[in-house]
Order: sequence, then structure tokens, then C-alpha cells
Amino acid sequence: MDINKIWRLVTGDNNETEKQSILADIEKDKEALHAYHELKNTWAILSSTKPMSESEIDNMYLRFRQQVSAQSSPLRIRFNELYKYAAIFLLGVLITSLLMYWSGNSGWFGSDKSLIHTVVADKGQISKVILPDSSVVWINSGSKIAYNNKFGVNNREIELVGQAFFHAARDKKLPLIVGVNNLKIKVLGTKFDVCAYPGEKDIRVVLESGRVELNQASDKKFNYRLSPGEVAIFNPVNKSLVINKVQPELFSSWKEGVLIFRDEPMTGVIAALQRRYNIDIEVNDTRIYNSVFTARISNEPLDKILKSMEFSCSLKATIVRNSAETDSSIKVILSKQ
Repeated sequence: MDINKIWRLVTGDNNETEKQSILADIEKDKEALHAYHELKNTWAILSSTKPMSESEIDNMYLRFRQQVSAQSSPLRIRFNELYKYAAIFLLGVLITSLLMYWSGNSGWFGSDKSLIHTVVADKGQISKVILPDSSVVWINSGSKIAYNNKFGVNNREIELVGQAFFHAARDKKLPLIVGVNNLKIKVLGTKFDVCAYPGEKDIRVVLESGRVELNQASDKKFNYRLSPGEVAIFNPVNKSLVINKVQPELFSSWKEGVLIFRDEPMTGVIAALQRRYNIDIEVNDTRIYNSVFTARISNEPLDKILKSMEFSCSLKATIVRNSAETDSSIKVILSKQ
């Protein structure tokens, strides 16, 4: 069986029909089944690191094959195809080992020391991660997720700081649980977005499909279920919860690199732009917070967005570049016109 088909299945580059067809073929071939499990484990580890582009993978593969003498037998050829992924696997193990640490504090994972995997999306970046259970997570700028080494075996528990979109694999016996502060989001197979950046007063959960259940470890009576197209806004300080109907795509389009604002208060706009463009925005006049902003942002440069804000919100945006700093950081100062 073509090893490339197995790899595309592991990395999620197939539609549902192709996926079922390849899985059926794998079940008939013991060697293919073994390769599938090996590559699945490889991808799970590699996905816990900074994503590589296809060109980076191919270049690494070519360099690796230069170290391997050519073989003519079909079996050797098959293993040579696996070398491409073995090289990446070794690098993944090396990088992942640097991201692991022993944790002895109590939390969603319990008090026992466990090996913890942490995946971080740097400011201005979006990371896509495939978890060991085949769930897919998009991690927004300035966010991180953490899960232990038993994930997918005896638990599917994740801690989140910031914002992430989850496409959870279905497992009735082992539901996925996302922990944010004192809030637990329990799901089976579903798609949902969670936003809980430090410093923001509310935790927001938006359900696109399936169902989710909201619980609190400290309050057994706290139990709510969301239906598709609903948003739950939870305040962890006063324990209030509000559920409304929304258009889910407005809250999850960021994973495709698109920001959608529809009469969005400036507090939310400023926070989103700071994460998207990795900038610092300073507001010189509090009246600016009384404005709302409507726009759809995909690949527009920062100066174009600021011009649009100046026109629609009656403000002045001044860009200040600090060339003295090594990262050439950018600050935007907002003032009233």
C-alpha cells in the first residue's frame, strides 16, 4: 500500500469518503496497519511542535536520504519512503522533549506528577495541532494548550489559556474536557471555540456543531448545555452565565486568518488587532471606547485597517516604530480627531 496515502490520512488531508476507503484498505494489510499506527504516533508528537511547511519537510527528507544508500528491493523502497517521516520524527522528539516538564501542582490533571505537553502559538501566529486522539485544535495568537502524556489513553483533558477552536474526535467512553480557570467544557464529537485570554473578564464558548456541557469543579449544581449556534458568556468572578444565539463563523473565522467585526466595541477590536498584528495599541482618549467598528479583515496591511478605523470611528491612528529594540516593535497610538 502507498505509504503516502497513509501519511495523508494521518495528517487529515483527505475528505470523509477517501478517509473511509483508506481505512478499509489498511485493515486488510497488517503491515499497512502497523505503519499507520507508527505514523499516527509520529504526527502526534510532531504536532506538538512548531508546524513545518511542506517544503521544509521535503528538504529535510532529501538531506536525510543522502545519508542512506539506495536499495532496489520493494521492501527497501517502502522503508526508504518511511525515512522521510522518521527523520521528522527524530526532530519532533528532540523539540518536544524541550517542551515537556514535570508538574506536581494540582489542577485538571490531578496532583500526581505527569509528563505535560505544552503547545504555544506565538504572538501574531496561529498554530494547528493534531492531538493523539485525532482531534484538531487551532490555537490563536498569544495562546497555549497543555495536556499530559496519558491523553487519549485514560483521559482527554486539556488546559487552555487564550483562545482555541476545537474539532473534537468522538469518543463516548472518553469525552474531551477543556479546562479554563474554574470552568470545564465537556464534549463528545463537536466543533466549538473557547476564548479566555488573561486579563479579559469573561470566558466565551461558542458552539458550531454537536453539543457541549459546561460544569464547575467547585459547584456541582452548575450544569448547562449548549445547542449549535449558541454562545455562553461566563464571568468567573460573579459566576454569572449568559447564553445567546449567534452566528458561529463570526467567532471562529480567525483560524482561517480572517477577522470579522460587526458593530464590535473598540475594546474587542483593539485586543484582536494587537494579537493579529503583534502590536501594542495605546488609547489616549477614553471616548474612543464608545465607538464600534465593522470590517472583514483577511490579508490587509495594518496601515489600511487603521485608515478604515480613522474614517468610521472618527479617530487618529499614529504608528510609532521603535527601531532601537531588537524586535522592531510597533506601537499604535489612538486619539480623537
